[in-house]
Amino acid sequence: METSNPEREAIRQAIASRQFPLAERLWTAYMTRLREQLKNGQLTEAHLREARELLNWSREVVLCMRAHAQSRLGSLHIAQAYDSLPPAHSPRLLQRNL
Repeated sequence: METSNPEREAIRQAIASRQFPLAERLWTAYMTRLREQLKNGQLTEAHLREARELLNWSREVVLCMRAHAQSRLGSLHIAQAYDSLPPAHSPRLLQRNL
């Protein structure tokens, strides 16, 4: 069972709230700490497993957010196409021609 880690939780929270610059800074700090543990011979398999799980979670969430944003963008393009249609003929114009 994974124990709570404030560093990993901060990364998750930043990503979940779409604060990507903050998430990037937190990831950089987390990876720096792991690199230091590796240099000091303190990096365990459990640390690597936790990092991999966090990386996989982050990737999945960001990919879902990106897909959602692309879908919304596509909807905007469709709506824009309808906005640019020529105006419909007014009934008055038809009455004059009759």
